[in-house]
Amino acid sequence: MHLDLLEQRGVHLGEPYTRQLDGKLRELRFYCGGERVRITYWIASGRRIIMLTVFRKTRMQEFAEVERARQAMKRCQAEGHTVDEEEL
Repeated sequence: MHLDLLEQRGVHLGEPYTRQLDGKLRELRFYCGGERVRITYWIASGRRIIMLTVFRKTRMQEFAEVERARQAMKRCQAEGHTVDEEEL
């Protein structure tokens, strides 16, 4: 459901569904089985949504997970990975 909302609204989807973490890095926010779950992503050129990481949100691990997402985004950008690589 939340991924569908993100696909439909893109950059216009705001809180409580999504939140900006740092620069272009954002998180999709939802509950699954009573736990807070986050999917990190960024919106690349052409309004393409690139999913990066998934994690259960806890206060103790939040900083490490956001940093992991930052590094994943940097790798994707540096290596030029885009959704154009494969026909979906």
